[in-house]
Amino acid sequence: MTPNGLPQNWLPKHLLLASGVPMLVVPSGWASDVIGASVVIAWNASKEARRAVADALPLLSTASAVRIVVFDAARDRDRHGQEPGADIALHLARHSAPVEVEQLQSNGISVAEAIERAVSRHKADLIVMGAHGHSRSRQLLFGSVTQAVLESAAVPVLMSH
Repeated sequence: MTPNGLPQNWLPKHLLLASGVPMLVVPSGWASDVIGASVVIAWNASKEARRAVADALPLLSTASAVRIVVFDAARDRDRHGQEPGADIALHLARHSAPVEVEQLQSNGISVAEAIERAVSRHKADLIVMGAHGHSRSRQLLFGSVTQAVLESAAVPVLMSH
């Protein structure tokens, strides 16, 4: 068995890729009764991130705070547009989500660590993010944000692929 109680071949990242449905991964030590009151959306403007936001919409529209965090947007200007995070924030605001956008630089730390810092800073109880937005070869060479967040998140993570 793995630490999270799943059989060895049922790792969350494998289930996520195989199932085709959103997955809520709750860390082993999670003791709170609340999930989704304060949400951090790790936004990279990928189709996976868009799907995760769409899948989380019922939670986001009832949250007390939703923060869209965009890291290093200048690297992907074509993907993000002129105002990174603005389009998805407007979409969420139309669904009554109390949304704010933060454009941040990772400043040499991993994006997964930058996400964790944002979660801590905002006292979030849920991360919403897309899974595996990069090619398989890049993931094999550099690892993935998905894997790193799943291994280190102290709060539940809602992921879609």
